Amino acid sequence: MSVLPAPAPVLTGVDEVLVAMTRDVVGSSIGVSTGPLDRPKDTTARLNWFLYRVTPAPALINMEPPQTGWTTRRGRPPLALTLHYLLSADPGELNATGNEVPPAHNALTAVMMLLHERAVLGPDTLITSSPAKTVSQVVANAFDGLVEPLRITMDTVPLETITGLWASGLKSLRLSVAYQVSLVIVPSPVPFSPGPPVQERRIAVSPSAGPRIAGVAPVAASFGDQISVAVTGLGGQVTVTLSRAAGDPDDPTDGRPDPATTRSTGPWALTAHPTAAGLTVMLPNAELVPGRRALDVTNLASGLPAGTAGAGLTVAPAVRGAGAPLQPGQQATLTVAHVLPEGRVAFGGVAVPYTRINPTTVTVMVPAGVAAFAGRRIPVSVESGTVTGRPLLLAVAP
Repeated sequence: MSVLPAPAPVLTGVDEVLVAMTRDVVGSSIGVSTGPLDRPKDTTARLNWFLYRVTPAPALINMEPPQTGWTTRRGRPPLALTLHYLLSADPGELNATGNEVPPAHNALTAVMMLLHERAVLGPDTLITSSPAKTVSQVVANAFDGLVEPLRITMDTVPLETITGLWASGLKSLRLSVAYQVSLVIVPSPVPFSPGPPVQERRIAVSPSAGPRIAGVAPVAASFGDQISVAVTGLGGQVTVTLSRAAGDPDDPTDGRPDPATTRSTGPWALTAHPTAAGLTVMLPNAELVPGRRALDVTNLASGLPAGTAGAGLTVAPAVRGAGAPLQPGQQATLTVAHVLPEGRVAFGGVAVPYTRINPTTVTVMVPAGVAAFAGRRIPVSVESGTVTGRPLLLAVAP
């Protein structure tokens, strides 16, 4: 048993409309059928409608039905489709005179002319003459969800596609014409239940037009750096956030429900300290992945956002120290921040790959050329991803 009620038989309804129009124009001398092309042989001429493809209709793929408008917070787009048909003329078995083709071709011509003249079908459009029936009388309630009349248009399909369709069956190629039927709407069988009206209005008044960021220094920062944000227009309550990037560690203190079984998805909340020029903040930890981030400053009024300003900030990888003085030609262990699993360490401009032990520790082979700095200090920097951090002076063993 399905969790949803049965939807309206829309596809069958389109089949029935096409068959009814075809039978009305060709009469009883030509057979009319629907379905795949490899049907058993028929000794009489026949026209066959084959629904070979269903595609989404771009016109309503992300839009609400015009009659109802928005019905949910995220919208409730209908299932909007375009149906692709192949109308084939099968002349039947070869007769003694060899003139079995004209009746099928004449019938195909009559149907093409009918669809050319009656290309737009509304619920009240007359589609048969004996007896006289409209679309809604032929298909009952199948088209109740239509947002506009059905449009039947001849489709230009490459010959390779048509021959490929015929090759998938067991019959020889027959003269075929492709048609599109749109806009076909399958209404949702689930009734919409609107939420309750607004029962309590919250209106907050902010004393400021909103924050305005004049600059961020430094523009590339690492864990432990103090970041100064020059900003004006701050209100009484301010939040500062840093966008989250793929690969960032989890933050179990972000206030989300059930942190034991879920992971953080929202931005990082930074602790801000007011200054004469604006604010100062620091990165939350050394495991953030390197790269460009969005830094947002938001005023709050009665707990509601009352203006936001944003700026860019680059999280840069950094060398924070070494376990011992560097020994040329020997492996060194470095304390780092914001590094990816792969990257390089540069010793005075000579870059060598590192091996990451954990997010804050790497090992690297010190180049032999570092011996020129024996007893002195050499600038060492780390490159991770597309970002290179500023160098740190490390001691070289004498």
